[in-house]
Amino acid sequence: MDVMEAVTMLVIMPVTFGMMAWMFKALLDFFRDRRLSKMMFELQNKVIDKFGNAPEALQYLESEAGSRLLESASTGPTHPRMRVLSSIQIGIILCAVAVGFLLVRGVMPEGAQGFTIVGVLGGCVGAGFLLSGAVAYWLTKTWGLVNGGSKSISTDYDV
Repeated sequence: MDVMEAVTMLVIMPVTFGMMAWMFKALLDFFRDRRLSKMMFELQNKVIDKFGNAPEALQYLESEAGSRLLESASTGPTHPRMRVLSSIQIGIILCAVAVGFLLVRGVMPEGAQGFTIVGVLGGCVGAGFLLSGAVAYWLTKTWGLVNGGSKSISTDYDV
């Protein structure tokens, strides 16, 4: 087995298994979220059917139990700061891994080409995530979704 085959085995196999594990986790999350949404929908329908008129329903929704029900039912998107932060975290990790591959190529000159390819590709993807986080932060700040934005968006829309 030559060096390129060894590098291929060291890179491709873990990436393949990682992608399969991620797809399996995504599938499990999808089924869990779908079941949870269905249960919440049924619960909300039962609560709405229980009340005979609007004042009773309004009084319940203004109570502590009603507000907890509404909070648990909201499955909107995550906070913009968390999305920006996760994008930046992924970018930093990918850039660090890419730098590691580029450093290893100096230690193993016979596999330098493979490590360079993987390092450059990983660096480009990491830089893309960092750029994505920066653009997302700029947009959320411009749209007023994070404190100190230049424009205010109506609170009717929770984006």
